[in-house]
Amino acid sequence: MEFGKGYCAKVDDRFSIHIAEDTEEEIEAIINLNMKIHQDEILGTFIRQVFLGYPRKSENLWLYIKDNKENKLVSSICLAPLEWQIEDIILPVCEMEFVGTLEQYRGKRFIKILNELYENIMNQNGYILSVITGIPYFYRTLGYEYVSSLDDRITIPASKIPEKKYESINIRKANSNDIPFIESKYTQFHRNFYIFNRFDPECFKFKYLKDQFNSEVRSTYIFDEAGVPNNYFSFGLSYDNRNYEIYSPDLNKREMITLLQFIKTMGNYNENDIITLNISEHSPVFRYIISLGGTPVSTYGWQVKIPNLEKFFKLIKKIIENRVKHSEFKGLTKAIRISNYIDTIELDFDNGKIKNIEIEKEYQNPKITDLSIPEALLFKLLLGDRNTDEINYIIKDALVNISSKLLIEIMFPKKASLFGSYL
Repeated sequence: MEFGKGYCAKVDDRFSIHIAEDTEEEIEAIINLNMKIHQDEILGTFIRQVFLGYPRKSENLWLYIKDNKENKLVSSICLAPLEWQIEDIILPVCEMEFVGTLEQYRGKRFIKILNELYENIMNQNGYILSVITGIPYFYRTLGYEYVSSLDDRITIPASKIPEKKYESINIRKANSNDIPFIESKYTQFHRNFYIFNRFDPECFKFKYLKDQFNSEVRSTYIFDEAGVPNNYFSFGLSYDNRNYEIYSPDLNKREMITLLQFIKTMGNYNENDIITLNISEHSPVFRYIISLGGTPVSTYGWQVKIPNLEKFFKLIKKIIENRVKHSEFKGLTKAIRISNYIDTIELDFDNGKIKNIEIEKEYQNPKITDLSIPEALLFKLLLGDRNTDEINYIIKDALVNISSKLLIEIMFPKKASLFGSYL
């Protein structure tokens, strides 16, 4: 059975599950549903923009459950494709967005029913990862785990922002003509990371090139000197509208000082104020604020699921082989067994090449595996978020065979990623 726009099936005698055809009636119903659930005018406006103007709108799939007795939508999610990169390999990703169920219909497992359809679509369309920036805990029940940081917040007293002015540096709003320059700086910066969102010019304009910013969309600015662009940053509000959110690639010290002065002016802060900002912990600006006396105050995380480990390992096969090739294990001939206590993946190495990848759908005793990490916690290792020692510190049945420990560390090193989205 093909899962695409217009799909419909019964849930029971009263409810049915659908993939929207994006008719005007469905668009209004989905917007109204989200407005009732989230009570957020900005979100409602943004969903309408996604339906009508998002460059990849034809690829988005809106899944919903309908109460046929009451003739209304009661629960929905959106599957939105992303194109990420893991080292030099394209990583097909989908993001679960705009999730919710009307309060009076909760407790009926509707999100789990929608998720089953969502994962069937993933399998059909070849998506390897699903990601979400959702509420705490709930998505663990769907098999997700926190991987990579999100919503990093840091405070700095306004009085500690340097006062030195760099008159030669001008800040101006970016426009469409700046896209090639922005793409170059973006790509150069993101090459420092293991996994990242690939630059899409049209999607960037949709999300980041707005005249007015809010918690959903951003304005982008250019640093230039004598009319020559040198760098850029994007500016918006955090999801809870409490503070400014800044994204920037590598900035030099002069640009970072100018940016902080810009923020101070934009927010009308006085010398006695404590400024809270959302800035990635991987950003040079984050580190610079710490050097000025700033204090990290909180962080959240992207939630990730790899529904099919066999497909994931086949995708990153060449990455693993290359890591082994440039290590003391060059020429490895051995079967490596990796378990999440439910499935066991066997990587069959022959002279340093993975000749076969097999999955066994059964529990394997950790005594006969090279690595065993419970369920979704395995994602933290596979995606470079944590090493085996760190995961074992969190949960004691994360076990690695001592004779295989160095090899596992070479195959799956801890490496920073910078996840991203255009929604």
